[in-house]
Amino acid sequence: MSRWIELTTLGTGGAYPGENRFTASYVIRDWLGNIILLDVGEGSQHRLRQADIPLTRINTIAITHGHGDHINGLPGLLQSMYLNTRNIPLNIIAPKDVIKFIKEALEVEGDNLGFSINLYEISSNGFLELFNQKGDKLNIYWYPSCHSRESYCYTLEWILRPRINVEEMKKQGISPGPDIEKYLESNNEQMLIKINPFRLSYTGDTKPCDSVVSCIKDSDVIIHESTFSDDYQDEADRFYHSTGRGAALSAKKSKASLLILTHVSSRYEGFEAIEIEKQAKEEFKNTILTWDLAKYRFVL
Repeated sequence: MSRWIELTTLGTGGAYPGENRFTASYVIRDWLGNIILLDVGEGSQHRLRQADIPLTRINTIAITHGHGDHINGLPGLLQSMYLNTRNIPLNIIAPKDVIKFIKEALEVEGDNLGFSINLYEISSNGFLELFNQKGDKLNIYWYPSCHSRESYCYTLEWILRPRINVEEMKKQGISPGPDIEKYLESNNEQMLIKINPFRLSYTGDTKPCDSVVSCIKDSDVIIHESTFSDDYQDEADRFYHSTGRGAALSAKKSKASLLILTHVSSRYEGFEAIEIEKQAKEEFKNTILTWDLAKYRFVL
């Protein structure tokens, strides 16, 4: 079976939605059936429909912080899940102020959505197991980031059990059957192919700091905010945001494989945003400046 992880960038703009960039939201799907939504900015529902993501199958929503451009789409999304007759539980992971916001929104709606919501209020470092099937696991980790209010960086990690070495089976004359489980549970390195974990990180809004580097350490993919170009470094510092270059330096420190730049200020229209990517590539070559509804597939 092909093993893949797919990222769709639903909203890649800064504080204000623009014509081409909506506010922050990202959806991750995998071959195991998991659908995880990271932040729910205004316009997320519209982008989810464009990306053909079923609202009723989203398993988990993780919110980085309580600024409106990251949560304003959440109450409407929950209501639409109800209208689409969702009937499976939903996990929502968020800091304390966002959990309060959600509870107040549910109270206004009468707390009668027709499906259960598991609220996980986070603080400091932590993790939650989202999926575990025969040893294939998906965990989500969080670390405090460095923004103007309580905020978190998330890392999704897929930990995969070893697979059978089919060529070695043929050599030893072993036919497929129930005995395969016995080999999977053994430590026979000759019969097994070990698979490295896959890590995808999302910083949310943050200025560069050691805690974020810890969050994104050794990630295969980093979705990192890059609100400003070098020309606005002072403004980035004042409002606890990153430039493209700052994001690239964090990626370099973390020994990442791929850096995806997002959360671009609305002052950069069209190709003006390319300057942010150019400056980042001077520090970290494997960098992509993303746009709304860009899709990336990673094969494990």
